[in-house]
Amino acid sequence: MTISSLFRFMFKKTGVIVGLALLMAACSPRYNWREVDVADGYVRAAFPDRVFTETRDLPLDTHTLRFTLATATVGEAVFAVGSAPLPADIAADPVARQALGMALMYSLYANMQAPPPATWPDYGQDIEVRGKAMGKPGWLQARVWVTDTMLIEAVAAGTEESLPAERAREFLRSVVVNPAKPAGAATPAKP
Repeated sequence: MTISSLFRFMFKKTGVIVGLALLMAACSPRYNWREVDVADGYVRAAFPDRVFTETRDLPLDTHTLRFTLATATVGEAVFAVGSAPLPADIAADPVARQALGMALMYSLYANMQAPPPATWPDYGQDIEVRGKAMGKPGWLQARVWVTDTMLIEAVAAGTEESLPAERAREFLRSVVVNPAKPAGAATPAKP
């Protein structure tokens, strides 16, 4: 399984969650923000609805990582924080950490069937991608972090209609990598 297939799984799972959310829509506000610790406590984020978590082995670059995705949906919009603890050999190798971070950023573009940028943003900076998701025009806003011990991404994805830009920004602004955990951030290499 690749990041792309996990991302597709996230959208497929959304259908079931959306159906349940529509049933509950009459009883609750559309965006019901709540702060949640995710990524084994390395990240705190405000999600707009109840959070569901899925963990799978995920091939990324030349490694397989145990990737956990915490998601919440509002309509067709998906808000997610994905994380994977780095095995000791990767954590000790700055080049391997760098390659994983770049592969994760690249996968955001591949998932949206969009060409990657000529210049990559630094880790923790906003990434905006417009393209297609599940055959529909869509967009996402994301951030990727590589620490000494974790690979982390935060993503808000949907269509122009289902994901207002301010809601995507609100979600990403809420994501904080826990300073109490080791978080030696790296800067991506320029391709």
